[in-house]
Amino acid sequence: MFILAYPAVMAGGLLIAPIMALAAMAITPLRPASWRSVNRNWVMVPAGLFLVWASLSFLWSSHDDPQQIPKLLFGVPLYALFAYRVGQQSGIWRARIEAALIFFAFGASLFFFFEAMTDGSATKAFKTGAEGLSGAAHDIQFVVNRSLGHGVAPLLLVGGPAVLLSWQKGGPLLGGILAALVLMAAASFEMQVNAVALLAGTLGMAFAWFFPRQTVAITLGGLAGAVLAMPLVLPNLIGLIPEGAREVLPLSWVWRIEIWTFASETVWQSPWFGHGLDASRNFQADIEIPGYEVSALPLHPHNAALHVWLETGLVGAGLLAIALIGLGERLNAAKSLTKFQAMAIIWVVLVYASLLLFSYGAWQEWHQGAVALATTAVLLLRSGKSV
Repeated sequence: MFILAYPAVMAGGLLIAPIMALAAMAITPLRPASWRSVNRNWVMVPAGLFLVWASLSFLWSSHDDPQQIPKLLFGVPLYALFAYRVGQQSGIWRARIEAALIFFAFGASLFFFFEAMTDGSATKAFKTGAEGLSGAAHDIQFVVNRSLGHGVAPLLLVGGPAVLLSWQKGGPLLGGILAALVLMAAASFEMQVNAVALLAGTLGMAFAWFFPRQTVAITLGGLAGAVLAMPLVLPNLIGLIPEGAREVLPLSWVWRIEIWTFASETVWQSPWFGHGLDASRNFQADIEIPGYEVSALPLHPHNAALHVWLETGLVGAGLLAIALIGLGERLNAAKSLTKFQAMAIIWVVLVYASLLLFSYGAWQEWHQGAVALATTAVLLLRSGKSV
């Protein structure tokens, strides 16, 4: 899976989810005895109910394509199963998985280094030659950067745990080289959200170095609070932005602010149960930003908390918040938690939260698969003294 993830991120990351789902089905234990050793926790209940509620909300959605339902009900459990089964390996197979993980991180980082140095020449050649992309040079470069920027997201999620694992196996030099390559990838391709995610993950890891358990619990609890408060707090925060500051923001961020404003207002049209799964795709409204007329809600709100509120209401947001709090409690209480694991957990949580709260939709399966890859890497960091 880690080896196949390398060409998958070169193509933008979308292939990660189907490959991982197939891999998880291939390693699903069939004997009942295999499931008796699974450590069940109450956090699985609200998490499972959240997936079920989101799927049930399709019943009152204006969107008529139910393809998201199997992706939620079967895809997410399969990604979790993959992370658990692979992350629990030991002996020679664990060593092989660790080697494949480090190969993926270095291979993907070097590919993005090459693309950053050549203005995406390989991706541009593929899209213009194989896919027939044409148009003005600026428009082609935008599509190339968008594909490469999306591909960097899985690398970012896996990057923190991979750096720590490289440090464990090869020393500070190996880990430092990989960290520099991941940093360059995050700062390239004109996708600012990747740089924001890297900054958040780095600061979180620094806190986790000194206060590992406390940082894990506070971060997940704070994230749960952010999910619940998002439609209340975000409009007020937007209102605090001075008009002059908006004028110097990149156009994509100006558009995003308008999307968040529209989505926050739309939430209150159906606050308890939401508008239904994928209903965001059916909202038709146009807004004005400097020089352009654009969609007020292009596919989703580009903020996962607003996305959950908009489509599943307070019930969905509440279940998700309870699951996050439970996960924080479970991780904080884990007796075997190591410092490197705590740092890796914080990295994955903050990077993923940044990507979801500033850019991506809540239901996109490709980044769910990428989180499972990163979770697998976290589980492989279990050697060392517990904190």
